[in-house]
Amino acid sequence: MFHRQGKKAKPMFAKPLKDLIAVMTPAQLLATSKRQELLEKIKDSSSFDTHRFDSIAMILINNLVNHCQNLPETTNSYYASLGGLLDHALNRTEAALHLFRDYIIQTGTDDLSEEQQLWLYVLLSAAVLQGIGKLQIDYHVELFDMNGQVLKQWNPVLESMTSMGSYYQYNFEKGHDDDLRRRLNLLLARLLMPASGFSWIAANTQALTVWLALLNEDWQSAGTLGALLVRADAMAIQRYFNEFMLKHLARNGRLNRITTFVDTAPESLLDKERLMGVEFIHWLTNAMEKGEIMINKAPLLMVPGGLLMSVEMYRMFMQEHPEYKNWQAVQNGLLSLELHSVGADGNPISRFEQTGTQQMHSGVVLSEFAVALPDEMKIHNMHTGKVSTISAVELIHTAQFNSNFTSKQHAANPTSLTHLNASGHWQKLEESLHLQKGNITGG
Repeated sequence: MFHRQGKKAKPMFAKPLKDLIAVMTPAQLLATSKRQELLEKIKDSSSFDTHRFDSIAMILINNLVNHCQNLPETTNSYYASLGGLLDHALNRTEAALHLFRDYIIQTGTDDLSEEQQLWLYVLLSAAVLQGIGKLQIDYHVELFDMNGQVLKQWNPVLESMTSMGSYYQYNFEKGHDDDLRRRLNLLLARLLMPASGFSWIAANTQALTVWLALLNEDWQSAGTLGALLVRADAMAIQRYFNEFMLKHLARNGRLNRITTFVDTAPESLLDKERLMGVEFIHWLTNAMEKGEIMINKAPLLMVPGGLLMSVEMYRMFMQEHPEYKNWQAVQNGLLSLELHSVGADGNPISRFEQTGTQQMHSGVVLSEFAVALPDEMKIHNMHTGKVSTISAVELIHTAQFNSNFTSKQHAANPTSLTHLNASGHWQKLEESLHLQKGNITGG
């Protein structure tokens, strides 16, 4: 009887909208001049007519936008600003179709047969969706309504952001589970694929097999298209690094020299490390292009998992860049780009034994080694001593069959069988028995 009509309670714990990121439509997010230019290039390279491009390519890209919105690709490395995940996907797709034209189509004509268009779509869709599983495990996204009231945590395998909220905020999760990401790639790809596009691929067993291998990041099973997609992804990252380097050097009026750790420029330490890492990659690419450094001739060795960056590599870099005085600082710069692999213990340093000579080599393994490759470079045959020229795509393909080195990391111990307790938690058998014994003793 004392209830007052006509006055609604204010929502509790609402966030100011200025602190949140607005959910936008694909048309809004794709409207920038750079993204429109990339879309136009993708359409031209596809050779699809307007109806086919809109129905199987543009719908896929729009579905990606609805899912990823303005999320960055990484925390501090490449494509780390808002919209980075989308920009990376568009640049990778444009580069992939360009490579497809160069390496796959030998007829010299712009017109593709129906079969050629199918294989191009296999690559196009895989390029758009590469690594999409990271949305589920690498980000923690909270969705909000138009008043800033929290709605829920976003679950990418169930819904898009646009279907659930008006605003969002995100954080990166710690740790990476590559195996889980690859499995999720397949699940999310099926969710985002246009029905007609997926049906086209699924109707051809060979095309479906390669498409699944591409999404599973199984480059060996994906064959030539696998090598092309790895190269395309590297080209997209190279574009970002080149723009990053030019922007930072131009901002500080140092187009002909690189900042040092004793500079008073208003850059953060992280920016300086990243700039050093980018400059090291840039130097390595140029040195390989000129033939001053070649693959599989010390100190640049192709080992299982990528290119080995030894201390000697950093010292060679410092000889041409005397402003750097500490090889460990150069290594830290490379590590800041997050292009390397780490052991189970988190250590970035790996050890390898050379087959035949038993010589040991150690250093950081540049797992995303394609980012450092020029279009062509020299490679040394460690068995015959012969030096030949190899393209980046060929090297990416042959690197999967490397047998010159053996990893000398400690083997992981096999995991124990686990059992499910009443609380829904998995426990090792000995832990479960210990708890049971304790309960019996206590009784």
